[in-house]
Amino acid sequence: MQCFKKENHYLKITGWFSVVDKEIVLGIIPARGGSRRVKKKNIKFLGGKPLIGWTIEEAKKASSLTHVLVSTDDKEIATISKAFGAQVPFMRPEDISEDVDTGLVLYHAVQWWEKYRREQADFIVCLQPTSPFRRAYDIDRCVEIAKATGADTVVSVCQVRQHPYWCFEMNTSQRLTSYMNTPLHGDNLVWQKLPLLLYPNGAVYVTKYATVMRGRIYGDKIYGYLMPKNRSIDLEEELDFFVASAMFETYGTEKTEWLQQSWKVS
Repeated sequence: MQCFKKENHYLKITGWFSVVDKEIVLGIIPARGGSRRVKKKNIKFLGGKPLIGWTIEEAKKASSLTHVLVSTDDKEIATISKAFGAQVPFMRPEDISEDVDTGLVLYHAVQWWEKYRREQADFIVCLQPTSPFRRAYDIDRCVEIAKATGADTVVSVCQVRQHPYWCFEMNTSQRLTSYMNTPLHGDNLVWQKLPLLLYPNGAVYVTKYATVMRGRIYGDKIYGYLMPKNRSIDLEEELDFFVASAMFETYGTEKTEWLQQSWKVS
């Protein structure tokens, strides 16, 4: 299925919104120009193409997405996004182009969609450009879970690398105390015997329309989709780009399953 087309949709106008014969799943790629830690991060080259290109290409392959938009305040990002086949129908206003809750960015995009397309989306899928190893089937699986469970939000997750049982707080004299008051002996020092804890890896967020219209990306009923370490890399710093570049050079662009997947053998 190609994105951005209304093929196989029966469309009729009834009042303000359009009614179609299938649910509208609106993919939104947030990509502001003013990244702080890595300049122009969203279009920095990785594996031979701008970073955002990896996300747009996988979004276009995802059969669950009926439309894909890029929300940006940057003309260069907009031009590159269009070259990769994404829609960039508006420029993001300044008040939500700084360090703000992503829920506000999604809310703005959905408001625009309703006003100018006269359609109401059923699900909004947030795809951050900083997750270049995410695949189309990761997107599709998250949408499937959202539809099957009635979740307000489905988020892609990965096992923690630094377990909170082993985290410390430091006072002004450099004395360490256990952050979770965990006894640091016995099974608590054996990784394989620790509770499996997960964190959002930033790759996929699927949120119901009603939740997004409250300016939120997380609703009350949250489900998870577990992704392996190799597809969960989130590029936020220069070191992350160095690691990701090495992965591409070593394993190619097919992104096959080449790292340990099970937390029990990590």
